[in-house]
Amino acid sequence: MSDTTPPETPSTAQGEKDGSYSPFTSLVRFFISHKNAAHLLMLSMIIFGFLGLRELNTQFFPDIEIEVVGVTIVWPGASAEDVDINIVEPLQAQLRYLDGVDELESRARSGVASFNLNYKRGFDMSKATNDVEAAIGQITTLPKDIERPIVRQYVNYDPVGNLLLSGDFPEQALKSYAIKLRDGLLDAGVDKVDLVGIRDEEIWIEVRIDQIRRYDLTIDHIANAIRASSLDMPGGLLRAETEKQIRARGLKKTASEVGEIEVRALPGGERVLVKDVARVTESFNSDQASGWTNGKRAVQIKVFRSETSDSLDTLKILRDYGMKAETELPQGMELKVYDTLADKIAQRLGLLLRNGLGGMVLVLITLFLFLNARIAFWVALGVPISIMATLGLMWPLDRTMNMLSMFTFIMTLGIIVDDAIVVGEHSATVFKRGTTPDYAAERGALRMSKPIFAAGLTTLAAFTPILTLDNIFGDLTRPIPIVVFAVLAASLVECFFILPSHLKHALTYPEKPPTGIRKRFLEKFEEFRHGRFKQLTISAFKNRYTTLSIAIACFIVAISLFAGGRLQFRFFPAPEMERIAARIIFHAGTPREVTKQGMEAIEAALYETDKQLRDEGETLINASFSKLGSLGSSSGNHLAYIETELIASELRSVRTKEFIKKWKENFPPIAGIRFTSVEELNDGPGSSPIEIRLQGDSLDSLKLAAGEVVKDLELYPPVISPYENLFYGKQELLIEVNPNGAALGFTNQIVGQQLRNAYEGAIARRFARGDNEVTIRVLLPRDYGNPQSLDDFFLAVPGSAPIRYVPFAQVVNVSEQPGFSTIRRAGGAREVLIRAGFADNAGNPANIVTDYTQTKLPAIKEKYNVEQVVRGEQEDMKESFQQLIVGLFVGLGLIYMVLALVFSSYTKPLVIMSVIPFGMIGALVGHFVQGYEFNFLSMIALLGLSGILVNNSIILISRIDERQATGEDFEESVINGVNDRLRAVVLTSLTTVLGLAPMLFETSTQAQFLLPMVITMAWGLASSAFLVLLLVPAILGIQRDIREYFQQRKQRSALAE
Repeated sequence: MSDTTPPETPSTAQGEKDGSYSPFTSLVRFFISHKNAAHLLMLSMIIFGFLGLRELNTQFFPDIEIEVVGVTIVWPGASAEDVDINIVEPLQAQLRYLDGVDELESRARSGVASFNLNYKRGFDMSKATNDVEAAIGQITTLPKDIERPIVRQYVNYDPVGNLLLSGDFPEQALKSYAIKLRDGLLDAGVDKVDLVGIRDEEIWIEVRIDQIRRYDLTIDHIANAIRASSLDMPGGLLRAETEKQIRARGLKKTASEVGEIEVRALPGGERVLVKDVARVTESFNSDQASGWTNGKRAVQIKVFRSETSDSLDTLKILRDYGMKAETELPQGMELKVYDTLADKIAQRLGLLLRNGLGGMVLVLITLFLFLNARIAFWVALGVPISIMATLGLMWPLDRTMNMLSMFTFIMTLGIIVDDAIVVGEHSATVFKRGTTPDYAAERGALRMSKPIFAAGLTTLAAFTPILTLDNIFGDLTRPIPIVVFAVLAASLVECFFILPSHLKHALTYPEKPPTGIRKRFLEKFEEFRHGRFKQLTISAFKNRYTTLSIAIACFIVAISLFAGGRLQFRFFPAPEMERIAARIIFHAGTPREVTKQGMEAIEAALYETDKQLRDEGETLINASFSKLGSLGSSSGNHLAYIETELIASELRSVRTKEFIKKWKENFPPIAGIRFTSVEELNDGPGSSPIEIRLQGDSLDSLKLAAGEVVKDLELYPPVISPYENLFYGKQELLIEVNPNGAALGFTNQIVGQQLRNAYEGAIARRFARGDNEVTIRVLLPRDYGNPQSLDDFFLAVPGSAPIRYVPFAQVVNVSEQPGFSTIRRAGGAREVLIRAGFADNAGNPANIVTDYTQTKLPAIKEKYNVEQVVRGEQEDMKESFQQLIVGLFVGLGLIYMVLALVFSSYTKPLVIMSVIPFGMIGALVGHFVQGYEFNFLSMIALLGLSGILVNNSIILISRIDERQATGEDFEESVINGVNDRLRAVVLTSLTTVLGLAPMLFETSTQAQFLLPMVITMAWGLASSAFLVLLLVPAILGIQRDIREYFQQRKQRSALAE
């Protein structure tokens, strides 16, 4: 049967013009009738887009909000446990309950306490900083010799790239060049530059024990003498005929100048100088890490950008400055630019752009195949116009160009085209009924305004749940609904105010009959539409219960892929990374030189791995940088860290996990090594597939419990390199004054102070020398820094004059135990974190964590009196899942309300929305067929899919309503309405699928991150298009059956009465 809607004529149009019109109708008619209004609007949208494009920053992921205040307190010479007990414990009670604090984390390590106060979103961070400073000021029990606490608000900086400066040069020379490069980059416009692998400069005054005893001196005396003599002081103004400023200059800035400071004057008038009683040398802080690469000293120069800067612009500054600086370096000093994240951003965005353009070409081919060439051209022109306007809207919305926003553009290609297709196709249909081009264009826009606005609102409602995510995953995915909103706004403006004017001109020219391939295609399509498809529609309607049963059966089969374990769920799989790192821990007390030898052996294994795996001539390693003396926040001579960047994953056949596995196999046997691990470096979400956190009071119990958990996790085949972060640090010597010492006036504090001055050094002064802060440290010679030296150490008796010394062993009892490198707390409790990697396509790591925490962990918790806590990324994942489920119901409620308002019905929205669950069929099957895990991004795409499915149903129901309004029989209107809208539904679905098609077959490893979203949208739409066309008639029929059943039942009840 054909379309039986009464023809519309120009006379009818004239009659309607005499009636009243809404402002929207008047606006549409104005743009159609005006000579150039539509063209000017189009030009304005394009110009607006170019302005926005110039201002949009490019980056890999969207900005992630950081609302953190940090506190750092230095207590020289204190052990991690001393810092934890004397600084962290008193402060955490004061800081935990400050207004707005969401979570408090602290770290105590040798000589330093650090706190991170994570605030609730939207809190006033200026107030937060002031609150923290005031709270610290109220604490009166902190040790007196701590340095002034540093309070700062963290600012988010994104990494752009690194420079690696290396060569066989003295440490001071390499540091000077690194500082020069840093200053040059900052002057060139870079926002932030960090230097890694350089140590702070110090002047060491290593006293000679025989000399200080000879002159009746102590380390404190020498430090006080330097402190009093080495300084500049203002002397005020000399007021005479001319005023003169008086300055007392005494600051000594070099080792030789410090050596000339007088520490004692003898009765005979002789002066005892620092150099007479000590060896004075320029040195570096021995507790800090030094940088190395391939056996040479190195400095890593890390370049960052602020949120207001563009990654690609900053990278250009880095490259240009690096090329210029390289020509000015001395011979033998090398400079390499590497780990350029901005390059990766350009590659990934370029990949998406190429796929997007490929998808657009396929969309255009489809349009020209289905539609009149002129109409297809103007419909297609709406794509770049809407995209440009969207780019303009993203500017005031403070968005950036990143992987998620770029993918959303590709995903919405179909949405942009859909609106224009519906208007264009209906205008052409009206024109064929004998109307004027003006009227046809107007009716095409106005008649379709109701379903198009409804479709837009339901699409927005479908993406609304994403806005409910209030954590890192919400920051990551928030560009999707915002870009969808901007696209819809731009598309509606183009569709109703620009396209009708173009359609009017397109319809003015006679339509040429289709020829060639297009003619044959349209003939076959019409033959299918009026033949097999119509019979299929009739069959689906008449056998509606069977149709619904088949759909439900397909849904159950798709869901069973989950239940049967054939399809795995993984919340947020991390993309393959180019950066990998080896963590190396020797036994506590290992000399730095021994650790360096072990680090170099593992670095040699790295290059051997490269030789074994690489293709002919092409190295897999772009750069490598090693740190000796630190690991994360922990420091110590027994720690080392090797960070390596491989070449881009697209340029190599060896996967990162394969390289890691081979490198570990090539590790040589090294005496004294306690722990090694190698893993990918990923700072974004999904970086820790397995995390178990334990909290307790006893550090020893936490250490033992964590060790058992690590051993248990190693038994799970998919788990990779589990480790815990409660590392042993330096050996601790515990001292206690015995009765003999107490009789002489010694206390633990006095003994501790003398020992710290001797071995850690008394800080005489800190001063600025150029860009560096230099510390003058007075201490015993470094060869006294071992336990055996305590047997020869003498303590100065308190209050004795002249100073009298007693052997250390006579007044103090000593015991020894291992100390911890770093003690972490969260929420006030001591904590240890167990982390591990997870094999690809091995299932959901959360299942292993759940299984372990329910089976083996309870016994460990009871045995060691510890508790498990869920926080950090795991907590964010749990919250995101819960918020997404709540948001899903909110979104469905909004969709229902929009549809109920548009159709003035409570039941039709249920029919339209009934297709949503069946959209999962194609999405789940697609993941299974292509071998991908279902994940968080798949769920996000599923929301968008539901909106598009509803849009197709709206088009269908609207047409059926139109036919029923003409008095057509219910069954005939349903079957004919579906038949009428076959082309529109197929075309709108096909354009979206084809827009995503190039991405669907993208083999690039970095595209794998987004493929679950692509699979969900493409497979879901491809499978659901015909499902909607057949299922909606069946559900409408079932709805009528139910209504008739209740009517008959009501009638029977009335008759019975």
